[in-house]
Amino acid sequence: MDRRGGAAVARPGNSAIPGRGCFGYPPRRSRARAPGSRMLYFAYGSNLSTEQMQSRCPGHTVVGMGVLRDHRLAFPLTSHDWGGGVASVVPSHGANVWGMVFDLSEAHLASLDRYEGYRGPDDQHNLYDRLPVFVDLIRPDDGSIPRRVRAACYLARPANPAPPSRRYRDTILSGARHHRLPDEYVAALEQIATAD
Repeated sequence: MDRRGGAAVARPGNSAIPGRGCFGYPPRRSRARAPGSRMLYFAYGSNLSTEQMQSRCPGHTVVGMGVLRDHRLAFPLTSHDWGGGVASVVPSHGANVWGMVFDLSEAHLASLDRYEGYRGPDDQHNLYDRLPVFVDLIRPDDGSIPRRVRAACYLARPANPAPPSRRYRDTILSGARHHRLPDEYVAALEQIATAD
């Protein structure tokens, strides 16, 4: 900070207000999370399966049913493991993607990162990117009122779009029914054409 004619002049990296960043704004916070911290995760595809989530993230906590507004389900990535396209969400005005919000530990998130092919932010080898989305928590299972929450979500990088296999679609359907997603959404999932 310079003093010219008795006035304080803010320079990048300095502040006229103690404890504040450049030009008086709060200092930028690190995005690193504290060890042992937890994160909300929005599942909309095969991770709706209770068996799959239990094997990938044992001991995870179900928070409640959620809806991602102005998005639709798509299958922009081919998986040899599943024998067809795998799910992602893409922007679509007026459409909704229903799913479940889970509370995950750092270990759970690391496990999902491996399964979803996420190596890190902006890594060119990612199959999915893990990005924050805002989800409306419609029927919270913790007894609180409905609210909007920020949750991690995996979005596929398009590569060889294909219809899903029947096995993959049925895995999503099984989870959707188990979690009692809205009937009209389950009916729409049933209508998804499969590769086999």
